[in-house]
Amino acid sequence: MKILVCSDGSERARRALASAAIIANGTKAETTIFGIIEVKRDEPRLLAALNEESTLFREQAIKLEIVTRFGDPVAEIVRRTQETPYDLVVIGAERKGAQEFFLPATKAYSITEAITPPVLVVPVSRPVIKRILICSGGGTYIENAVRFTSTIAKDLSAEIALLTVTPRPPAMHGTIFRRQEDVAALLNSNSALARNLRTGKEIIERAGVPADVQIRHGIVIEQILAEVERRDYDLVVSGSWPVRDAWRNYAIGNVTREIVNRTDRPVLVIRSDIEPKPLAQRLRNMVKKLGGKQDYIPRISAG
Repeated sequence: MKILVCSDGSERARRALASAAIIANGTKAETTIFGIIEVKRDEPRLLAALNEESTLFREQAIKLEIVTRFGDPVAEIVRRTQETPYDLVVIGAERKGAQEFFLPATKAYSITEAITPPVLVVPVSRPVIKRILICSGGGTYIENAVRFTSTIAKDLSAEIALLTVTPRPPAMHGTIFRRQEDVAALLNSNSALARNLRTGKEIIERAGVPADVQIRHGIVIEQILAEVERRDYDLVVSGSWPVRDAWRNYAIGNVTREIVNRTDRPVLVIRSDIEPKPLAQRLRNMVKKLGGKQDYIPRISAG
C-alpha cells in the first residue's frame, strides 16, 4: 500500500499527518509526505516542519520519503497522483466560523473530485481508528468503499458499521416501516436494499472484521451526523460518483460533500468505478417502482 500525505507545514496539515501515521503504521504502508508551497521563500520553513513531522512515521520503521513542490496545491496533487499510483491520499481541512463547524477549504473538497485514489479529509485527528462508519445507500456503488475500508480495518483491528438511511414512509407503508426497524428482518428479506446490505456485510466479515448494519429514518445528512455522535466513530466513509454531474447534485443533493463539510471526524471518500445511470433514467425507474410496487421506499444517500 502507498500513501500520499499532502502538507503545507500548517496546523491542519499536522492533523492530516497524525491520521495518516495511524493508517501507515497499521498497514505498514510506504508513505510520501508531499510538501507544497506557493511561495519559494517559504521552503526552509516547510522543510523544517516536514522533517519534524516525519518522526511520526520513522518511529515505526515506515518506508518514508519527503518530496516538495512549488505551485497551486490542487494542480500539484493531481499531477503527482497521475505520475505515481497511490492507494490513499490524505489532506488536512480548515476549521472555520464561530459556530465551531469544521468546514474544509474549497480546495480540500475539490481534490476529492479531481483525483481517482481514495481521499482522507482530516478536519480533526483521532488518537486511534477503531470504530468506522460506512455510509451506504444500499446500492452497489459503495462496494469499492466497503472493500477498501475492510482491508484497512483489519490491519487496524477496527470494527465497521454499515449505515443506510431511508426517508420516513407515509402511513400506508407503516408495515414496511416496522419491518425496516427490525434490521434482522430486513436483512432476511429479498429486497434490493437487503441483498446489497448483506453483500456489504459479507465482504467486511470475509476480511475478518466485525460488522453490523444500522438503519435510520429521516433526513439523510442529519441521521448520519446523529449516528456519528451516538457511537463516537473515529472514521466516516462515504462514496462518490465517478463523474461530476451538477444537475444530479442539484436534484438530489451531494451527501458526501455535506458529510465532509459538517462532521468533525476524518472522512474517507472513495470513488465508485461503476458509471451511474443518467438522472432522467433513474427518475423514470423511480416512478415505475412507485406505480408498480407498494413496498418501494426511495433512498437518497452517499453511495
